Amino acid sequence: MKLELKSRFNDLLFARLYYFTFMGGWGFVLPFINLFYVSIGFNGKQIGFISSTSAIVGMLVSPLWVSEVKKRPQARNILQAALILGGIGYYAIGLQNLFPLIIIIVFLHALAASGIAPLSDSMAVTVSQESGSGYGSVRVWGSLGWIVTVLSSGWLTARYGFIAAFIGVAVMWLIAASLIFFIQPRFFSSRQISTQPKPNLRVALQYIWQDKVLRGFAFALIVIGFFNNGVLQFENVFLSELGATKQIISVAGILSAVVEIPFMIYSDKIVQRVGAHRLLLVALSMTIFMRLSVLTLPSIITIMVVRFIGGVAFSFYTISFIKLISSRTQPTETGTVLAIFSVTLAGLVNIVASPVSGAIFDVIGARWLYALSSVGYVIGIACLWLTRPTDS
Repeated sequence: MKLELKSRFNDLLFARLYYFTFMGGWGFVLPFINLFYVSIGFNGKQIGFISSTSAIVGMLVSPLWVSEVKKRPQARNILQAALILGGIGYYAIGLQNLFPLIIIIVFLHALAASGIAPLSDSMAVTVSQESGSGYGSVRVWGSLGWIVTVLSSGWLTARYGFIAAFIGVAVMWLIAASLIFFIQPRFFSSRQISTQPKPNLRVALQYIWQDKVLRGFAFALIVIGFFNNGVLQFENVFLSELGATKQIISVAGILSAVVEIPFMIYSDKIVQRVGAHRLLLVALSMTIFMRLSVLTLPSIITIMVVRFIGGVAFSFYTISFIKLISSRTQPTETGTVLAIFSVTLAGLVNIVASPVSGAIFDVIGARWLYALSSVGYVIGIACLWLTRPTDS
């Protein structure tokens, strides 16, 4: 019994450290990558095309990637290899300044990395359930890692250039790959029960299509993803246009994560009381308020305040997102369905939305992207409300 408890504690501990390094690695590069593209002379359409390239690959590869990998006892090793290749890919992007070369590297990078996040989430859900804690107790370490690395990245890029951010994410992902050695392999592959089907993309799609709630959630994500794409791509560019320095942008990048630290854990508790669907509606309603605030009062201060409030909305959204999907799917299909929702649907939308948002940004600037985002969230809430569970 003591050995079993110790094993569960070790799995939970290293899952948390893994999220600190894996998601913390993204904190080095994601807040600055579009600024990097602008700095080497790319326009909005080119940045949108880069996003579309990654999205197309993720859309096609991610659910197949996760479905096939989870069938195999070597799933943990495959995830490690993907992290190593993903880290190398980010570093290679940071060395380029030619558009065609970046497109090729982004394409190859997406092939390797498109399944990392959903497979990691599937592992975290299983580890947290077995240890008796919530997914938020693991995910919060990703927010903590984000705080540390975004601040570090802002300081480093101001002194050494954008290459420091790409080196940072590469190093963090290499560390994440090594931490996986300390988590039991069974958490990465599906534990088969004789009455359960093996992980299968077709079965996962059937789950979504036959479940009214998941179907409505899918439609909501498509609409929100399309209308919100511009804000996601260009908010840091907008901050720069408003006069924000790299240090201010890095501080803005951690404000949400600071709030996420307590609220990720609190969200685990509140989702048990109000349900994932209701909490999701609350999160989306809060985001509408945030978008309209920036639209009406566009300034650095407004964006900073909104990002701080956004930590609550993002915590509610993340926990309810994972809970809604994991509670309405079989354990063998959860990872694949997560991949469909978090990568494939996003990729499907980005194919069209990224270049369109880039073109809109080139013509009218960033401010009115917030109006479009608000419209998307309103329609998304309507989709969710019309397909709500019968007990809501």
